Amino acid sequence: MDFRPLHANELPALHGYVARNPFRLADNSLGFLLMWRPYAHTALAEAEGCLLLRTAYGGKIRFAWPIHPEADPEAELRALAAVEAWCVSNGVPLALASVPVERLPLLTRRYGRDMVIENPRTWRDYLYNLSDFVDYPGRRFAGQRNHLSKFRRLYPDAAYRPLTPADLPAAHAFLRLYAERQYAKNSFLAKEELHATESLLSLFAELRMVGGVLEHEGRIIALTIGEPIGDTLMVHVEKALVGYEGVYPTIAHCFAQAMQPTGLLYANREDDAGDCGLRKSKLQYNPIRLVDKYAVTPRRVIESLEAPPELHTERLSIRPVPDADAHAYGRLARDLERNRFWGWDWRAAWTGEGDPRDTWFLEIARTDFAKRVELDLGLYLGDELVGECVFHNFTYDNTVEIGIRLLPEHEGRGYAAEAMRAMADYALCHWGLEKVVAKCFRDNLASKKMLLASGLRPDHEDADYFHFSRTAKN
Repeated sequence: MDFRPLHANELPALHGYVARNPFRLADNSLGFLLMWRPYAHTALAEAEGCLLLRTAYGGKIRFAWPIHPEADPEAELRALAAVEAWCVSNGVPLALASVPVERLPLLTRRYGRDMVIENPRTWRDYLYNLSDFVDYPGRRFAGQRNHLSKFRRLYPDAAYRPLTPADLPAAHAFLRLYAERQYAKNSFLAKEELHATESLLSLFAELRMVGGVLEHEGRIIALTIGEPIGDTLMVHVEKALVGYEGVYPTIAHCFAQAMQPTGLLYANREDDAGDCGLRKSKLQYNPIRLVDKYAVTPRRVIESLEAPPELHTERLSIRPVPDADAHAYGRLARDLERNRFWGWDWRAAWTGEGDPRDTWFLEIARTDFAKRVELDLGLYLGDELVGECVFHNFTYDNTVEIGIRLLPEHEGRGYAAEAMRAMADYALCHWGLEKVVAKCFRDNLASKKMLLASGLRPDHEDADYFHFSRTAKN
């Protein structure tokens, strides 16, 4: 699975993913993706029939909840597993965003051992009954009704009509006038917002947007653009010229009135971005609820470790390797013939001249733990280093892979099986993981025999490896 930058011209082809999305999140719309794409550095991939989106906003990489055309939770979880595997193989911490509340129980079951859940107020979308904008019913909407009536009295010739591709030049001209009047000269905000809205207009037809304009005396005084997603109208743009009293309640009313016959039930008017004035305005329209968007950051067990652990068996101990044992550790790591079964050739990582110092191998192991990539420990018989034990490939569904290698003079004494059994016990019982896995090359029959002796069971095999596993049950 490869993520690639999301280009604007790719968005129309993604319509099938989002068209019937039931979660009523503005984030799951093409207009939102287009307008935020330059700031979020959005990348996309596809897996298990789902659209996968990755953002790098503010220097933090996040992954949106997988978008499936039919919102199939099983397919979404399979796609999520692909994202997890991508994160593990690329050394990127998994951080999810735009998780709908309906999917939060799935994640609490999946990551419940250790996870951080956030639901910032500034991220939440405002959801309304579309019919409320048509009727402005009851005392709660008295202010909006009054503004609508006043606009009609002051500007009886003003007319609303649907936005069509033929109106795009006039709409672009309106946006430039709007930016000049509403923002200070050379305002960064004005330029960015203008650019985002113009991008949306440029792909208005291709993205199947809907919209409308209010015209007075031959010119546009208000513009709105939205996108039907499932039963919800996502309102991406609503802009009007100052000086026309009641123009905002009027354009909102007219747009809802025009869209109601399509069968849409709700309007999502997006978040308030933490702007107090915008928050007050959105609340005055009486939302039926705020649409929660959860950020979920699961932590693998290795990310929770403050220091490497120390394990003990009847004969052995498993603990960090000190500087004093750098020579023995280096001898183990340099053995190219024996380490062809280990799957790592140090020569591919060494960039210096000549041979590396023994301490270089220790530094790699310590750096891997500092980055929480893997956990490398020494295997000791008393004070003598006899081998290395490794916990790696910590997954987000609570699985870890274990491995061991011995110095040649210490083989044939059962140390490897004894250590592997202790490692599996520790991972399953102390860390509370669900599964421990291991593998060996098909032609490494000695390793296969050792893994069986350690209590792991055959799981499956492929062209290169025999795979083994163990759970708390066995």
